[in-house]
Amino acid sequence: MRAQPKASHYVNGRYIDDEQGAPLPVIYPATGETIAMLRSATPNVLELAIEAARAAQPAWARLKPVERGRILRRAADILRARNTDLARIETLDTGKAIQETL
Repeated sequence: MRAQPKASHYVNGRYIDDEQGAPLPVIYPATGETIAMLRSATPNVLELAIEAARAAQPAWARLKPVERGRILRRAADILRARNTDLARIETLDTGKAIQETL
């Protein structure tokens, strides 16, 4: 069973794999199997994330509350549409039964 993501981090609309980060195995608790290998965030990755957040915040703050609400509603709709995929990932991460994570 594998659950390898495209990269360890997603910052500012792109996947980032920083080879300097410490290896971080993802273990499926039900079997003890390593199902993915990630890397811890380095200060460089953290700085990229902070810079991206700071750059995005002014535009977000300028949006009217109703516009922000529409964006958040769309995000919730996407999460609902992908619920089965997200439940599978949660099952792999926690070892819980799929019926519990759905």
